[in-house]
Amino acid sequence: MIKNWKTYGALAAAFFTAAGASAHNNALRSGKIEQTQLVIQSNQGQATLAFVAVQDNSAAGLVQQGKTLLSQNKVAEAQQLFDKALSMTKNKDNNIKIMIGEAYVTSGVKDLSPAIKVLEEATSKDTKNANAFVLLGDAYLHNKTVDGGKALANYDKAIAADNKFAKAHLRKGQLYVQSRNFTQAKEALDAALAADPNYAPTYLELAELYYRAEQYPKSSEYIKKYVSMAENTPETRAKYASILYLTKDYTNAMTEIQSVLKSDPNNIAMNRLVAYSYYDTKQYDKALEAMTAYFNKYDESQRIPSDYEYYANILVENKKPQEAVAIIEKAKQLDPKNPLYNDLLAKQYVSLKNYPKAIEAYKAKFATTPPTNTDLFYYGYTHELNDDYKTADSVYTLITTNNPTYAYGHLWRARVNSHLDPETKEGLAKPHYEEFIKLTSGDKEKYKKDLITANNYLGYYYYLKKDKANATKHWQEVKTLDPTNTDASNGLNGLKAMK
Repeated sequence: MIKNWKTYGALAAAFFTAAGASAHNNALRSGKIEQTQLVIQSNQGQATLAFVAVQDNSAAGLVQQGKTLLSQNKVAEAQQLFDKALSMTKNKDNNIKIMIGEAYVTSGVKDLSPAIKVLEEATSKDTKNANAFVLLGDAYLHNKTVDGGKALANYDKAIAADNKFAKAHLRKGQLYVQSRNFTQAKEALDAALAADPNYAPTYLELAELYYRAEQYPKSSEYIKKYVSMAENTPETRAKYASILYLTKDYTNAMTEIQSVLKSDPNNIAMNRLVAYSYYDTKQYDKALEAMTAYFNKYDESQRIPSDYEYYANILVENKKPQEAVAIIEKAKQLDPKNPLYNDLLAKQYVSLKNYPKAIEAYKAKFATTPPTNTDLFYYGYTHELNDDYKTADSVYTLITTNNPTYAYGHLWRARVNSHLDPETKEGLAKPHYEEFIKLTSGDKEKYKKDLITANNYLGYYYYLKKDKANATKHWQEVKTLDPTNTDASNGLNGLKAMK
């Protein structure tokens, strides 16, 4: 299966998105976890806000009504209520302004300029309110015209106002993750933990950060901590199951997956992972049953590329290669420019020994994405299997040109040139085997099998040329690598009879 970064990264992103909202993408949603933590994390300004909300029922009540309208995308109606609340407080109550800003920021509306306006006013009057600065940073970051610089500046102001406000450090870390500055992201998230080790969202963000770094055991450690601290919901357990799967802890992953499905049978990620887990543990009959059920339950709009990859491989393991081709062809119709499907199609045709079709699939892939050296190997090897050794050699030449010190590229060229010169009359493979030997001389044990092949070829080449010295040298090298090698023994005996 394709295990390159892009495919595996997309797979994981799908797990997090489908299993439950990711810490980064949904950090601004006021879910129960963050609302609960808000009380724990509150600075003086937040405590005052809660108090005023109780005392000023009418103004606060209008803001709450407006917040509900925003969630229904009734922006104009919501703003009317906010304006009324501000008027009732003579535009002097910072806490009402912060409530209005928070309503906008957590609503999901695209235009957050009204939130920026009221929060700028609030923070100018109260430079010690860390929560207000975080909300203002959120507003700049998620406005229709994103301003990451101002977002970061406000998160820093929040930290300056209250260095123990974990949420500010978390937001800063999330912003660095978004900009792919993982070193500073880690520093900010560590600061969030130091500020408050009981702030659950930090553990989720660290879990995803370590996942991105492919440090899956560490990611698992943090997601487990998050689950133990946060509400024990299907969403959090689905995240935990996803990490367990990615760390190849299939037994515990399956336990968690089945637990989630009992309470949330329509969780798409868990339905997907059931099939994946059965495949990865070589339970191919169960994998086929689970994947068939998954495809029947979710249409193409809800599937991801790796679903087709797994389904195809599951069908192959169940001796259904033609059905695998049909599945990939279906995926290709839905997303014709996705190189994954052409790659999968090529490999299926190779397994069916339909090499011309496999070559067509590789060509289609290369029309949408430049080939990697791995792609070139498979493309060349498919031509080799199709007995087109000249084309195979030209493809392998691209590899050795791009990476002249890559030993195997020279070995592959030697192999196809041996086919082009089966009687070894021209010695077409000779320079390529010699280069392979030169490049691998520092680690003979690693390349032992192929060095035996290379030296046996050269021994025979020099034998035909009646060059006893060089033939002896190469066959003796084979004997050093493998004292029982019969080809070398026969060759050396033949040299003795040579006049």
